[in-house]
Amino acid sequence: MPELSQRTLGKIIPMLNCLVPSHAETFPEIRDFWRTSLFEHGFPKWLIDFVLSKSSNWSLIVPELYEGRVVVGGGLIGESLCHQMLRHLTVMAYACEDRRLRNDLRLSLQLDGFDIDGSGLQGIGITSVEQEKSHLISLLKSSKLGRQDVITKHISDAEDLFNQGKHHPAIGEARCALQAVIEETVVVLESKVGKKSGAGTKNKIDFLKDHGLLTSDEQSAYSSAWGFLSSGNHPGLSSEDEGRIGTIIVLEFIQILLLKGQSLL
Repeated sequence: MPELSQRTLGKIIPMLNCLVPSHAETFPEIRDFWRTSLFEHGFPKWLIDFVLSKSSNWSLIVPELYEGRVVVGGGLIGESLCHQMLRHLTVMAYACEDRRLRNDLRLSLQLDGFDIDGSGLQGIGITSVEQEKSHLISLLKSSKLGRQDVITKHISDAEDLFNQGKHHPAIGEARCALQAVIEETVVVLESKVGKKSGAGTKNKIDFLKDHGLLTSDEQSAYSSAWGFLSSGNHPGLSSEDEGRIGTIIVLEFIQILLLKGQSLL
């Protein structure tokens, strides 16, 4: 399952801080709160000792756990255990009563491939938007395509808008990213074959098929994906699901074009 992103983990820091009750005002009271709370939630002694050694400063604790090389009592805690603690801390942080913070965390987790409720984290698929985006950007930088900054910004804006709960604008940005990649791929192919494509995304998808970059099945798939991204509301899907699925579709279909382009263009 995908790990939690830095974006998500940054959101749990203020949420953990908000768990401290108002009557715990002094340092000893805050220390005792965390010692008791972490013990009640089943955290191991090494994690409790680590938190107390950092004076319960979550802006230090969370990044160090993310790096995965924590030293407690002279012993090294490995990456796997550190990341396991981060997942448990995320569930604990979700008890924060601030609804805005809880919703922001939930949306960010969806981009990581998780959902959350009172029972913990559940995977909602094997796809992490964060990981797929990182791989896509790497492929894009090594490609021959133009407007790479524009494409990257559309992808980042789609992720940010989804994270803000603006699901339909997120789909719009994702669609713009896919459109730009299709157009730039056609530009490279036009220079190779010495022919021009027609105007419009449909004609450009057809051009990619006609000149061997896409198979007939792939042409149909791209046309269907473009239709999904362009058709507005989808009965039976929530706006969140539409935004998340639409973003994932774009990331995967762009990667297919970039990978095929590496060998054929």
